Amino acid sequence: MNKLTHYALIAVLIIVASCSTGNKALQNGDYYSAVLKSVERLRSNPDKEKAQLTLKESYPLAVNWYEQEINYLLASNDPFKHSKTVGHYQSLNRMANEIRRCPGALRIISYPKQFQHEENMAKQNAAPECYAAGMLELEKNTRTDAVKAFHHFEKANSYVLNYKDVDEKMKEAEYMATLKVIIDHVPVNSTKYQLTAEFFQDQVTQYIFHNIKRKFVRFYTPKQAELEKLEYPDQIIGMRFEDFVIGETHDTDIEREVVSADSVEVGETKLKTGETIKVFNKVKAKLHVHKREVISKGLLSLHIIEFDNKKEVNNKQFGGQFNWYHQWGHFNGDERALTEEELNICNSEPILPPAHQDLFVEFTKPIYSDLTAELRRFYNRY
Repeated sequence: MNKLTHYALIAVLIIVASCSTGNKALQNGDYYSAVLKSVERLRSNPDKEKAQLTLKESYPLAVNWYEQEINYLLASNDPFKHSKTVGHYQSLNRMANEIRRCPGALRIISYPKQFQHEENMAKQNAAPECYAAGMLELEKNTRTDAVKAFHHFEKANSYVLNYKDVDEKMKEAEYMATLKVIIDHVPVNSTKYQLTAEFFQDQVTQYIFHNIKRKFVRFYTPKQAELEKLEYPDQIIGMRFEDFVIGETHDTDIEREVVSADSVEVGETKLKTGETIKVFNKVKAKLHVHKREVISKGLLSLHIIEFDNKKEVNNKQFGGQFNWYHQWGHFNGDERALTEEELNICNSEPILPPAHQDLFVEFTKPIYSDLTAELRRFYNRY
């Protein structure tokens, strides 16, 4: 190892050591991180001198910083000063608990200061603070503000369990905040495909219920909305098949002459010398192929409409197609001129295409995939 490499390695080790012991955080004024990092280092190496020095210097600075911040907050007009104070006391108590759980750290800070009583008192003051903020948002009577209200009530309940009627207020806010969406499938105009279309529609509905899960979005079938007396939903998802064709059949006859790719044995001949040799040549055949193609395709439209103002917020169309085909045929001539695929065609018999209901299911598969992806993308915004 040359000198340059040696010094570079030492520099890297010094940098790594300073970071892992929290010294860099200390120098940047992040006393909280400096304490936690130095304690973590002392867990693995209780005699690490740099970590000991970092902890000894950073802990008093961290306690002093938080105490000053708390005093400043309590003297201010900040509407959430008690909630923020709770956070500061939690940080102070976490530092003390981490030190108490590390023998190497306890040798440096023998009596880390606990603020559990102060934290509990701050929570008692923070609960009404958050409750009042929730009530203000709730009174604005909009879905967006109800979301804010719910989070305020939730935080109040985390500070003081069952504070006042906070449980009821959370339910009220959640209901007001929730986007209520009715899933409406327009029946297809064909009794022949009604059951198959309903199968597709049920798959889409089940996908929505089980895969699009948002805290403040709830989906209803029309029947569920009726049972729950939901008179004023927020949105209606409308889906209908605009057009579809099932079993459009095209028959094609192909006739062509085929020649073997390689020479094959076609006979024998006797030379003047009396020797018999094999004769090789390319062979031919006339191939007749009948191809039957059955095309099924359709178009589904998606409309998402706001119930109160009839505004359309999403309008897309999704197409799908499924092509089924089968080939059979015969040939005249030498079968050795045919490829394996051509022989298989000649050995095939005509068969019936799938049932129309099955063809309907097949062409709707790409529609289902694209439709559900669009619905997931749209409602992930809420």
